[in-house]
Amino acid sequence: MKRIAVIDTGTNSTRLLIADVDQRSVEELDRRTTITRLGEGVDRTARLNRGAKERVRACISFYASIIAEYEPFTTFILATSSIRDAEDGAEFIAEIANLYSYEYRILSGDEEARLSFSGATFNTAQEQRTLLFDVGGGSTEIVVGEGLDIAFVCSMRLGCVRLKERFLGSGPASVDEIRIAGDYIDGILADALDPAHISGIDRGFGVAGTVTALAAIDLGLKIYDRDLVHGHEMTAGKIEEIFTRLAALPVETRRQIPTMERGRADVIVAGALIILRLLHYTGLQSFLVSERDILDGAALAVFEGKI
Repeated sequence: MKRIAVIDTGTNSTRLLIADVDQRSVEELDRRTTITRLGEGVDRTARLNRGAKERVRACISFYASIIAEYEPFTTFILATSSIRDAEDGAEFIAEIANLYSYEYRILSGDEEARLSFSGATFNTAQEQRTLLFDVGGGSTEIVVGEGLDIAFVCSMRLGCVRLKERFLGSGPASVDEIRIAGDYIDGILADALDPAHISGIDRGFGVAGTVTALAAIDLGLKIYDRDLVHGHEMTAGKIEEIFTRLAALPVETRRQIPTMERGRADVIVAGALIILRLLHYTGLQSFLVSERDILDGAALAVFEGKI
């Protein structure tokens, strides 16, 4: 067993997992999420915002102090959509990794999707045909697989931060905003997903912050509880109900929801709309929420020497 730390520098949040890992288990020791919005403005400028970079630097400095207490065998930084899309992304992530002598990897969309699938389905029933989706800030990944065999992978430049910046304002979402954003999502899904790839699905998994935030709202939690969120079943009807309610609220009111992470209230409607349109396109009537995701998959991959 090896102790491994993984940092995910996502478009909307920077996350940390420290775990003891072997071929059979990922035993979580510490897991943290901080909304840092690294992808702020990247869709428009193709460069990282100075303030966003400072937020990520401060977050990783804090994470580094936590990591040092656990003395892991190795620490690995993952870079995803916003780093891939920004002209200065590779330089920025290399600078941070070198500062702390951490390893790092800029993941392709397919690699990101495969790691999310591995993390979410690890130690679950393997015989079913499974569709997993990961709605991030800058991209959405979809994987279809059975057991360890992955049949289809795609990564789309479609995320809650990107969609919000393009189509949705800071107030309640108007009917026209929702229609235009929904049409945009539908076009991307139609281009990316051949119906043959998503046929015969036995079960669905959803991962990442939008999914877990919606699950906490559905459960009516006053304090976020990972154990209750993990494995919670969300239906398409419930997603539509929550989306409609949130879309009608100003951002400031959304912030008052007890389990709403600071920094997520302005993008939660965009994320929920992506999920809603995805469920409609794939025909999934429900899915299971997983608290295990790309961090867990990456920890396994680092242990196995695959990244």
